[in-house]
Amino acid sequence: IAQDWSDHALWWPEQNIWLLRPRSTLDQCGVQADARLHFTPMHKNLRVQLPDLQVHNLRVDFSIKCFTAVVQLCRELGIRHPEELSLLRKWDKDDLKRVAKEVTKIKRRKDAGDAPGPLSANGTLHSSSGSIDGKLSPYPSRKSHRTLPHTYNTFNGTLSPGSMHSLSFEGSMESSLANSPPVPAKEAFQYLYRPKNFAEKARINCAWLDSSRSLMEQGVQENDFIMLKFKFYNFYDLNPKYDAIRINQIYEQAKWALISEEIDCTEEEMMVFAALQFQVQLQSGLPQSDTIDGSGSNPLPVETDEIGAALQDLQNSLEGSSISAHGDITHIPELADYVKFFKPKKLTLKSYKRYWATFKDTYISFYRSKEEATGPPVMRITVRGCETQPDVNLATKKYGIKLFVPDSEGMSEICLRFDV
Repeated sequence: IAQDWSDHALWWPEQNIWLLRPRSTLDQCGVQADARLHFTPMHKNLRVQLPDLQVHNLRVDFSIKCFTAVVQLCRELGIRHPEELSLLRKWDKDDLKRVAKEVTKIKRRKDAGDAPGPLSANGTLHSSSGSIDGKLSPYPSRKSHRTLPHTYNTFNGTLSPGSMHSLSFEGSMESSLANSPPVPAKEAFQYLYRPKNFAEKARINCAWLDSSRSLMEQGVQENDFIMLKFKFYNFYDLNPKYDAIRINQIYEQAKWALISEEIDCTEEEMMVFAALQFQVQLQSGLPQSDTIDGSGSNPLPVETDEIGAALQDLQNSLEGSSISAHGDITHIPELADYVKFFKPKKLTLKSYKRYWATFKDTYISFYRSKEEATGPPVMRITVRGCETQPDVNLATKKYGIKLFVPDSEGMSEICLRFDV
């Protein structure tokens, strides 16, 4: 059987370029008699870490531009709008302390001196068997249905029943990408960047690959470890029907970026992010109703198309529909009770005053008594942008909250004490 050489091309290591123009002669490309050329496959194995920290061993074209390679990867993974993603080179924690040019020089020296086999990002040699190194991912002991099957032979071009071109594999891969396995934070910290200052945060962005150059031209070798991440936080046309994998990967990247403090945000913003995701998980577990209202009447026919459903929704919003089963959704919940209030000042004794407090929307209003709650409040606090610190001691039955309210001078402290 004749071997297929259609995937091979000439690589010129001295000039760091591919010779891909079939109509040009070697002399026209500047190749002399003493030049050393490599006849190598254009598609090579690459360890790709996704935003949810899963690592997959994929075949990537090293001869095309990085942007085109990302488009092909996203098409294989089922992610729409690949222009939002890019490839990021994996740097060690020690590399973040060096200048980007020094790190690039060190990587090139290692790649040039390691002839026995490909070198991974953590400096250990790997064989070309295509197996995934557990040290590069928090999934060292994942089951077979959560990882890429090892029955796909990427070197002889043959397909096995569990290959990435089979329907069974595509279904399992889509399921693992749309519903990422849970990872403990302690294990994930070993594989995440945790910058300590602004200089290290800036150096992380130096690891992005150039979208206009090929992987080979940027020093990426076979079986190297590369991260696929969302580069621009501006997402277009998010549709839960078609973007289950994309939405999950966006959430996973945002989650780990917040936990590792790669993105600066307040504690309130992190809690809002967690609360929204908690609500999404709760709603996803509830059965979806096929009726217009919760009473079970006026069911939409099965044959109704999307345009008809949109017109029906518009008509209901203009005429008004029966939503009595859900109650008044415009009512704003309110908390009210007696609270002890104290605002610390310099050279003052710690004395609490008892007020009737109501918490509605984003405001806390204080009244002298419950009967005066219908009138103007004595004081009103906006909780938007505030920070809280619990002050609780169960042994002494002490239940309090320290509230830090932003003002013109910075953050002012307010202490609230509760009876129960």
